[in-house]
Amino acid sequence: MPAILLALLVQGPVVDSAALRHANGLVPPAMTAVRVPRPPAMDGRLDDPLWSQAVPVTDLRQSDPHEGAAVSESTEVRILYTDDALYIGARLFDREPGKIAHHLGRRDSFTQSDDFRVLIDSYHDHRTAFRFDVTPLGVKNDLQFGDDGNFSDNSFDPVWEAATSIDSLGWTAEYRIPFSQLRFSQARDQVWGIRFVRTILRKNEFAMWPFIGKTESGFVSRFGHLLGLHDIPSPKRLELLPYSLARGTYAPVSDPLDPFQKSAAYAGNAGLDLKYGITSNLTLDATLNPDFGQVELDPAFVNLSAFEQFLPEHRPFFVEGADIFNFGGGSGGFLQFGNAPQFFYSRRIGRPPHGGPYDTTATFFDVPENTTILGAGKLTGRSPSGWSLGVIDAVTGREQATGLDTLTGARTHDDIEPTTNYFTARARRTLNGGSDGFGFIATAVNRDLRVPELDFLRTSAYDWGVDFHHRWGGNAYAIAGDFGGSYITGDTTAIQSAQLASARYYQRPDAHAFHYDPARTSLGGFTGDLYLDKLAGDWLAGAATSITSPGFEVNDLGFQRRVDRIANGVYVARHWTKPGPIFREATLIVQGAPSFNFDGDMIQKAIFLNSFGNLRNFWFFSLNAGYNFSFVDDRLTRGGPDALAPANWQLNAFLQTDQRKAVTGSGFGSYQRDHSGGWQGSVGGEVDWRPSSAIALSLAPSYSVGRTTAQYVATIPDSAATATYGAHYVFAQLYQHELDLTLRANATFSPTLSLEVFTQPFSFSGDYGALKQLAAPRSFSFVPYADTSGAIGNQDFRTRSLRVNSVLRWEYRPGSTLFVVWTQSRSGFFGDPSFEVNRDFNRELFRDPPTNVLLVKLNYWMSL
Repeated sequence: MPAILLALLVQGPVVDSAALRHANGLVPPAMTAVRVPRPPAMDGRLDDPLWSQAVPVTDLRQSDPHEGAAVSESTEVRILYTDDALYIGARLFDREPGKIAHHLGRRDSFTQSDDFRVLIDSYHDHRTAFRFDVTPLGVKNDLQFGDDGNFSDNSFDPVWEAATSIDSLGWTAEYRIPFSQLRFSQARDQVWGIRFVRTILRKNEFAMWPFIGKTESGFVSRFGHLLGLHDIPSPKRLELLPYSLARGTYAPVSDPLDPFQKSAAYAGNAGLDLKYGITSNLTLDATLNPDFGQVELDPAFVNLSAFEQFLPEHRPFFVEGADIFNFGGGSGGFLQFGNAPQFFYSRRIGRPPHGGPYDTTATFFDVPENTTILGAGKLTGRSPSGWSLGVIDAVTGREQATGLDTLTGARTHDDIEPTTNYFTARARRTLNGGSDGFGFIATAVNRDLRVPELDFLRTSAYDWGVDFHHRWGGNAYAIAGDFGGSYITGDTTAIQSAQLASARYYQRPDAHAFHYDPARTSLGGFTGDLYLDKLAGDWLAGAATSITSPGFEVNDLGFQRRVDRIANGVYVARHWTKPGPIFREATLIVQGAPSFNFDGDMIQKAIFLNSFGNLRNFWFFSLNAGYNFSFVDDRLTRGGPDALAPANWQLNAFLQTDQRKAVTGSGFGSYQRDHSGGWQGSVGGEVDWRPSSAIALSLAPSYSVGRTTAQYVATIPDSAATATYGAHYVFAQLYQHELDLTLRANATFSPTLSLEVFTQPFSFSGDYGALKQLAAPRSFSFVPYADTSGAIGNQDFRTRSLRVNSVLRWEYRPGSTLFVVWTQSRSGFFGDPSFEVNRDFNRELFRDPPTNVLLVKLNYWMSL
């Protein structure tokens, strides 16, 4: 399939996009770019006579605060181009130039400034767009949109230039966007999608061309047309980004006899990232000896559930262009299913090793923290005929734990992770101006298992799917769906592990739709979703269903917490866009969500009421409430019989102040309670202060406390426990506290030089009550349990941590960056459940021994 689609991408016929738009009844406004013999002077002044050759766009219309009204300050936008680049010039008049909001900030950050945005659909697929923003002080922001605006990627960092200036008439912005940084067809005459957006912060004004009303649907599919582009030479398509890195790690030594523990360790590395434009719309990314370290730290958390914690991806190689690999996801309405599978979860690649050392003679071990990525390649592109293609292939190396026998001096090497190949291919086709489309996805994981100690891993895992969407009635109505399958193979040990996993629990003794088979060497399943929505107008509505069979497995290269579910949802929403005495804009949603497992048990029976919008004073709010009737809980016993979950209700609120002020803030609160007496409450917020145009400070505290009446502790086999299928399912009341603070300080010296410091102290305590066991299946009744054997022991604990991350970033030339990063981490784990803020956040905050890492990384961008 990739070979066929590659041919389509390179040779596909050019579609008359304008005709497709007229077929939908949508006639977009247009502007014309003018070809010039030389580049205009990039000085931010717009006094080069070349600019007078272009007819400007001036008809920007407000989305806020006065929907449909003309922009309050005159705006003129012109476009020129040469053989190499596109030039955009914007004259942003302002009758009070002294009130123009302008602050410094690092690239891709919100700076509380006016800004001007250019959005370009150079593929003209009506689904994908590149956005380029600049503020009056020249701070740049860029991101990429996919799926008609339902997906955005802020890791998109093309190499482009901007020059700005503030004068007595307002301010001006000049852009130079090289054609090499865009992707477009090879047609002689080009038609692109285009949009301009102006933000006037002091007025909370947001104006755009072409205008789209708040009750209308569509984003990229509603852009204007950019005409006049023709005979663009094939731009330079080879970009090289070599890097060099030096790292020093300074860590405490817990055992001075352990030769693998060193108080100071130093390492260096070098590698190369390559980007090659095979054609103007097909790009190959490759990386050799990549540095996939994450500059941004993952947040601290404690996970007491049976399911894996989802963590975001920060690595640019995987994040850039990630929209192509999105699969399914609905038709753009308010229904989203939390357990729907994500076919491609890139953090599987380079993850910590699955196994651990198993040599019994060794005294000490050296265990790698992550799997080494030997190399990775990515092919992405779109054709003028509407096809998009994304292929990723990555190989991770064999990892070993080195053991040392201190008596004999012998060293051993235990395989803890096999050599593995990860492959993902995604293809999509859009039709009728983006209103229709369909696609395919396939993933494959293959492991080279050489030792029986790794037989718990699957030898191979394959997943595939198809999806589609269709919109009609001027994008007002939509239907979307997807269907997929999976197949895993391996030793009986591996398939046993898959059957016993928390996603499915095949060992459940009262299950009827499946059973545990220890002799299996393969497992297969299916998944599917169907959505129907009304997306435009004052009244909105939708319905959806999502089904995943018990045998479906996507977690070798994807992410899904549970299978064996048939989830359903229906909603009605009202959208108010006319300002009233209290609200400027508001949305109210009523939703029902009944769900079942494959045995026919109702595992969710909930109704929700959600609202959000803007107040008259430009504060944002959201208020949500929900009630879940008593339902069958097939996960409470973690592989044991079904239980009942008590009915529960929840209430959540969020409020954010006017973002124009020097001091801004937000706050949230939530409370939930069930009929057994369990409850949880949390409060938090954020305060942001900008004392000067170059300094930004923020403090975000969060505190939660609660009581769980039945927290799972253990399963104790006992043939005499006939009422619960030969085992005691032991629980306890859990009283828990969690407090964390997130502090950020940003100092920006210029648009290309910044310092960011992030600090997060964190504390969590868990106080377990008396042990009890489930009295009977399909109940929420318990009787005391005596741990006479001492197998369970004391479960109480508390933990604390402190994380500090400091990043100096200097873009010393376009596309080339120097990073100086210092991180410090401290943590402690204790056997008592006491929660004392003064102790963990003051008196003993720095008592735990620290690990410090100093990293210097330099890369150099070259275009050949």
